Amino acid sequence: MPLEAPKYSAEEKICSNMLNMKETSKYNKTKIIAYTGTHGTGKTTSALQETINQKINHPNKSVHCLVDLEAFCPFPINRETLEESQAWLFANHLQQLLKTMQRYDIVILDRTLVDVIAYTKVAGFKKQAESMMNFLKFHINFYSEIRVKKIKDNKFCMPDGIRETKDLKFRQDIEDCLLNLYQKIQQKEWVNGKIYSL
Repeated sequence: MPLEAPKYSAEEKICSNMLNMKETSKYNKTKIIAYTGTHGTGKTTSALQETINQKINHPNKSVHCLVDLEAFCPFPINRETLEESQAWLFANHLQQLLKTMQRYDIVILDRTLVDVIAYTKVAGFKKQAESMMNFLKFHINFYSEIRVKKIKDNKFCMPDGIRETKDLKFRQDIEDCLLNLYQKIQQKEWVNGKIYSL
């Protein structure tokens, strides 16, 4: 009797495709610098400044900045977030990053997928966060550099109509969760790029 072909879940198929993409020359040539941290730590400001620096230092390279993607989310975010919100944020981040990786030599971001996972986990959506982490291991090495911005010495938590500014515990919970996730990622040796603390 002929052997049955192994059955793979949709998630496994997507992850396999992503792993193959990561090994292609175009994706390996794209330098991606991402800032990460809880809200109000100056990630967007740093990303915009770094974009200018990269353009000045590399005039012959195409440079693009991806910031404030969460502002376009059609669902509630922050403390009022839903599982649908987190799924949209995760998928949209990945989609936008993959598109820019095809078109530009250097891409600067003010978030990583790990940020989305931290907010998902703190919101109590543990199973969703676990699924995202399983997906992340095939994506994390797209980032050439991850620059972690902490609450201390980064006083940027001002109301902008989007971020949560009053709930300081929520802000700290996100930072603690993020740092824990990056520690796990490094322990699992998923990441080849550099992770800096700013």
